[in-house]
Amino acid sequence: MISITIATKNLRFLYTLNEVLSDVKEIKTNHILPRDSIPPNTDIIITTETEKQVFAERKVFVPKAFNLYYLYSNLFLLKNDKKMFERVVIGIDPGKTIGFAVLANNDLILGTAEFFSAVDSVKEVIKVFFNVETNDFIIKVGEGGGVIREEIVKRIEEIFREKIVLEVVKEDFTSKNQTFLKDKNYSKNVKSAILITRRR
Repeated sequence: MISITIATKNLRFLYTLNEVLSDVKEIKTNHILPRDSIPPNTDIIITTETEKQVFAERKVFVPKAFNLYYLYSNLFLLKNDKKMFERVVIGIDPGKTIGFAVLANNDLILGTAEFFSAVDSVKEVIKVFFNVETNDFIIKVGEGGGVIREEIVKRIEEIFREKIVLEVVKEDFTSKNQTFLKDKNYSKNVKSAILITRRR
């Protein structure tokens, strides 16, 4: 759990942050004004550029964007005193409903989604690519899905060329991999996408 205190007088800034971060179960937020007492369990203070000087002695994050991947990944890295992830893997389970999952360092789920077109799933890949800092960026696409899989792979290859590693992997998941999803409440397609990220 990451305990976040949003310190600002800017209500639009506060509302936008809460709207994005409310989807992340691993983040707990509260709000104070810049001169208020900081809650003792605070890991990171999020504030604006004009208000940050009040918190010189604390871990402070001034967001430059309000994208879920950008916010969650940066908050996680800052809490753990890291600059980037060693490895980020996107798993895509192609089909009528496309499962999509992003795993960092093999165990942190940065985001999940479902899409109904190859175009939308590839747009999400682009969003992750430009918002998450990593040494190693890999995309794994399940071998099923027929025409949908082919379109996803083709679009990714056209956009990224050789900038990323793209793999088409088998979907015969082992019981060892499936234990990773125990007690996690995801749809069938998202679970498949998560398992695809862990397929070797």
